[in-house]
Amino acid sequence: MKILLVGPYPPPHGGVSVHVAGALDHLRRAGIPCRVLNLNRSAPESERYIRVSNVRDLAAVLLRHARAGWTTHVNTNGHNLKSWLVALLCGVAGRFGAGSLLTLHSGMAPAYLLGGRFWRRSLAWSACTFYSRIICVNREIEETIASLGIARERLAVISAFLPPAPQKLVAPDALQAWIRNHTPLLSTALFYRPEYGFELLMEAVAQLRLRYPNLGCLVMGSGEQETEARNLVRKTGLAANVLLPGDVSHESCLALISLSDIFVRPTLEDGDSISVREAIALGVPVVASDVGARPPEALLFKAGNTEDLVAKIESCLGMAQRGRNQTESPGPYLDRLLEMYTAAVTRKNGYGYERRTCARIFRQMTNDK
Repeated sequence: MKILLVGPYPPPHGGVSVHVAGALDHLRRAGIPCRVLNLNRSAPESERYIRVSNVRDLAAVLLRHARAGWTTHVNTNGHNLKSWLVALLCGVAGRFGAGSLLTLHSGMAPAYLLGGRFWRRSLAWSACTFYSRIICVNREIEETIASLGIARERLAVISAFLPPAPQKLVAPDALQAWIRNHTPLLSTALFYRPEYGFELLMEAVAQLRLRYPNLGCLVMGSGEQETEARNLVRKTGLAANVLLPGDVSHESCLALISLSDIFVRPTLEDGDSISVREAIALGVPVVASDVGARPPEALLFKAGNTEDLVAKIESCLGMAQRGRNQTESPGPYLDRLLEMYTAAVTRKNGYGYERRTCARIFRQMTNDK
């Protein structure tokens, strides 16, 4: 068994890229040959992954690994055209090798597929037919894929959370003084895009500061609207209470979460937040919006409702001092994933597609790109 993980890889550190990096480490520790095909065109050169810059290169890498007996595992959001085109190309390539799996991570995928034109659903259905198993990170995504006509026995709902390996967590020196001067301390990890709820969080911080003058809010992440976010912090007079360190390493992110009094997930839409589950595994209380898949330990607030977010944070701050949990074992997740890899190898997916048909589709997708 040899696994080719296809998807983004840090940096930047987001839910899907962190999952891919974690899966690579866990599979290698389990003695399973594993490589990453990084789909981020701007990614720097690295020994940790294979980088491609165009469709032809992507197709060549996929086909080379498929013919060498690698099983392809695609990790994608499922909420835009590029995501489904990549899924289709990878699925077709997997038909020539040891099978393929698809994981859909984004809570925005259902709205994209159900609220758009018919061609979106047709493309998604076509892509899904090439995969032996499709992993959905929550029930809503599973229901949406099933509504396309994909058999339920090929669908599985599994959280994308992989507990990090035990390690000593140390916050970056540059941030430790700021952290010591702020209490209580909130933290979050996000991309600066509308669905992540940064403005909502800032509204809540502005209200909470009236009761907690020394409140600190640490916002880790990057994104196309980062400049606007920094301007918002400055214009609203929150610069003394809000720190935006940008994209940080996964190890630093875990260390900073571990020092927090509360981890906040203010998203307006969500799949299954890895950072929420990481915070819980670290023993940090979580206040999260009531969208996507949430573990029972999280305290939920009504998505988009500032007053409810403030109330839940205050309620959480009033609770007794938390205990610290041991890091969870990745065993159950990996065991189930390995079963799917084995099934993919034996089944070779395809579902009725002859290789000549797959070859024709493959050529059409890679010509003139």
